[in-house]
Amino acid sequence: MTSRSKAWVAVGAVLMVLGLGLLAIILGTRYATRHVPGNTLLTVGISGPIPEMTADSPFGDFLGPRLVSRQDLRDGLVQAASDPRVQKVFVKVGDLEAGFATIQEIHALLQKVREAGKETYAYLDTAGEFSPGNTPYFVASACQKVVLNPLGDINLTGVAVRSPFIRGTLDKLEIEPDFPGIGDYKTARFLYTQKEFTPAHREMMQWLLDSITRQMVAGIASGRRMDPKQVERLVQGGPYLGPDALRAKLVDELNDWETFVEENGTNQARKLERVSLRRYLRAGRPDRSGTEIAVVVAEGTILRGESGFSPAPIFGGDVMGADTISRAFQQVRDSGAKALIFRINSPGGSAVASEIIRAEMVRTAKEIPVVVSMGDVAASGGYWITCGAKRIVADPGTITASIGVFGGHLAMARFWEDKLGITWGKLDGAPNAAIYGSLDPWTPEQKAAVQKFLDRIYDRFLQNVSASRNMSRDAVDAIGRGRVFTGEQAKERGLVDAVGGFDAALVAARELAGLKPDAPVELTFYPQARSIWQRLLERSDDADARIEAMLREVLAGRVVTPGPVWLAPIRIQ
Repeated sequence: MTSRSKAWVAVGAVLMVLGLGLLAIILGTRYATRHVPGNTLLTVGISGPIPEMTADSPFGDFLGPRLVSRQDLRDGLVQAASDPRVQKVFVKVGDLEAGFATIQEIHALLQKVREAGKETYAYLDTAGEFSPGNTPYFVASACQKVVLNPLGDINLTGVAVRSPFIRGTLDKLEIEPDFPGIGDYKTARFLYTQKEFTPAHREMMQWLLDSITRQMVAGIASGRRMDPKQVERLVQGGPYLGPDALRAKLVDELNDWETFVEENGTNQARKLERVSLRRYLRAGRPDRSGTEIAVVVAEGTILRGESGFSPAPIFGGDVMGADTISRAFQQVRDSGAKALIFRINSPGGSAVASEIIRAEMVRTAKEIPVVVSMGDVAASGGYWITCGAKRIVADPGTITASIGVFGGHLAMARFWEDKLGITWGKLDGAPNAAIYGSLDPWTPEQKAAVQKFLDRIYDRFLQNVSASRNMSRDAVDAIGRGRVFTGEQAKERGLVDAVGGFDAALVAARELAGLKPDAPVELTFYPQARSIWQRLLERSDDADARIEAMLREVLAGRVVTPGPVWLAPIRIQ
């Protein structure tokens, strides 16, 4: 054997030993975390984005903290509420990137733990740092005691709406926006066509802002055991320095995290052992054995094709692929599940893709009861795909409806010629050969043709909602034309059946499946959550193609009809 061969053998042996050692560490960690002591202090960290669900990985401990999903929080807190081993629950709340409906569900879960007799404590380094802190404080207020770092602040400043309009920019670039639509409240097109709120746009944003503000005040008042009017005054008077927040009874104590934990848990006469939520769940999630109830999770902009992630800067983010979700419904029909919860978090998207998904959902609903559970947003196409479900449940703060349609293009001929010196030769083989092009404004005849397409889509939307909600077409039109509502407002108008989170949808699914309220059920999720490796591969393999396709659409001045609902961002931060 040559010296080089010996060297390679030695390297291989070292790598094998390292690999076996790493495997032993992973397995040892897994088995070591199976035990939950009888004197557990459960610590829960909530910060950053909160996805609906995440895929577990055996290498998670070595890749840094894994995102905590809404399903993780539900499983852990529901189990902790009735687990005699859990003595106290400490929640460390950081900056959050989640919609108000998700925040409401977390708030409700913490209140259930509190109502079960567990001691619940929330800790904040700060609720916002030179930024709004409504979201973290709202979550913390569900606990019986709120602790703030001595240098932290409570930036309880209320809800604000800021909506961009780019018409002025387009005018300067000599780009002509042409966006017909149906209804004064279908505001997505106003990004391109207006320079400020129209009266209808302002009216709609105001009723959404008022509804969310009322819900925020009510949630804080419930958690802090305050009168809602007192909370209203506090919101109007924010933000608050730590000592001022203490005097206003927004917090109960000023302390740092480690000292607080020692004084209230690990350094007491009966010492408690700290157990993280992740370790607690690894020791065993709630018993899911029993009658199967399927859960189809559908998130992102609705497009034809497969689900994934689009890194494009304008229309990027999660994509709900019609093929992926349709396949999930087919798998559910073959699974033997007795009911289905259709969990939706989508601002809308392609009308064709929405109808493909809706048709598969309706086929499934003919075999087993389907209950829709709306997350942060289920609007436009996100509401379209609910039509035909047996029951629709929305969080109070869900953004939903937007029954309407728009479409259009940007005429860019003057921009190319006047700003860049590019001219175009033109030859058309038919009068409308260039109707989907990006150079010239539409002729009156072309506008009429486009309007026919929009009218057809809107009429189908009205038909779907009318049949699903047992309302007349005129009644749907009266609350349609692009109007957007919170879940609370949608319930008042008959667009949803009940207000509540995922657990309320689960109660409805049990009932419709003919199960007793306390009957054991097994939740099976479709499609499977993509692992970190799959997401990385998606983003690397598809990034160039997706970005190129999106940029072609943007540069061509085309907009998919109907586009996702465009809301001025209502942020609870």
